[in-house]
Amino acid sequence: MLYLSARQSVEMQVPRKSVSLHHYLKQPRRLVHALMNPTQVEELGNGCFRLRLKVVQFFMLNIWPVVDLSIDVSQDSVLTVKSIDCQIYGNEFVNQRFDLSLSGNLRLIDQGTVTQVTGQSDLAIAVDLPPMMQLTPRALLETTGNQILKGVLATMKQRLVRQLVVDYERWSTQQTLQNRPQLAIGRRATAQASCLDG
Repeated sequence: MLYLSARQSVEMQVPRKSVSLHHYLKQPRRLVHALMNPTQVEELGNGCFRLRLKVVQFFMLNIWPVVDLSIDVSQDSVLTVKSIDCQIYGNEFVNQRFDLSLSGNLRLIDQGTVTQVTGQSDLAIAVDLPPMMQLTPRALLETTGNQILKGVLATMKQRLVRQLVVDYERWSTQQTLQNRPQLAIGRRATAQASCLDG
């Protein structure tokens, strides 16, 4: 078995809007769409999602991972992500001898006009090498494989940092606009009641 692993951390400040980032992240679909292109995501329900990652070329192997994730948003300031299943499409030999583990978390801390977001993700893979690769030096396989995993996590981080703020700002504006008619109706009713009482 070949064991590969990578870790990635993230730290960012998100300007606070009228609706908090905590409330925004109670909808895990938005986090997944910030991490991945929405066309690569299938919502399974109950906080579970299927991610179709891009094909990874590893020496003579083409690996297409499809990962099922569970996202827990039950805590107010902590969001956790964990893989619950993984399939390798297009290579049955690897699929039967492949294990993937992905876990991560995001923590939110309100600090004045911004929300501090810190997180960490860990990706680990164990794979039984096909005969054609068993003569390749293990050190070369490990170095190359670990670099590929780091690249996968780095891409997710870059997309998260870029997309999360943009989508949060858009969503917060939409929420504010949707609530304005209700506020206006409430004020009008209050005014009418005051006139009638007068």
